[in-house]
Amino acid sequence: MRRQNRLWGWFAFCFLIGSLCSPQGQALEPGPSNPPTLNEKELLAYKSKGRGTLTGQVFLGSPSGKAITQAGVPVHLIPVTHYTRYWFDRNVRTTSCFSKGEAASTENSATSRPSADCLHDALAQLLAEKRLLPYLRTTRANPTGHFWFTKIPAGRYYVVSVIEGGVGSHQDERAAGLAWSTIDLEAGEKATNLVVTDCRSRLC
Repeated sequence: MRRQNRLWGWFAFCFLIGSLCSPQGQALEPGPSNPPTLNEKELLAYKSKGRGTLTGQVFLGSPSGKAITQAGVPVHLIPVTHYTRYWFDRNVRTTSCFSKGEAASTENSATSRPSADCLHDALAQLLAEKRLLPYLRTTRANPTGHFWFTKIPAGRYYVVSVIEGGVGSHQDERAAGLAWSTIDLEAGEKATNLVVTDCRSRLC
């Protein structure tokens, strides 16, 4: 009988200790990761002029299957680092910049379009980092969406462009959104025909 009472007492003690420790265990769970700081050592290779060139076309895909282009739209070449990857994953891959009345869910992500104003704000936040500016490159697309970069150093890049609206006669051809791609460029490489578009066109 005494042995049984001791066993019950031991179980009660363990239960009490467990209940006291469980809130602490929850408190020790890691929270959301903090944004990485900009490390200019990761960017040094991107500052000097290189021998690489890059040409491509930037556009959005309309529901009718036509390419939505915008003459003169800025196309940004952004080096991939821990700092820019964090920005890209938060603002491009999983953006919450959807037009009014549209929800960013997996159910309608194939048909909804991020709002251009919100995307502009997200890009402006990145460009506001003055220490990053010497390593960024920007060009402008022609009326058909084609663009050119020259004297690019080797490295891995994001190619990003916010298109505010095309010049088509139909409403779906004047939609706004963000086109993007990634590219690994070797020293002296001449990369051509890079497609920079949104996932609606199923090319990214």
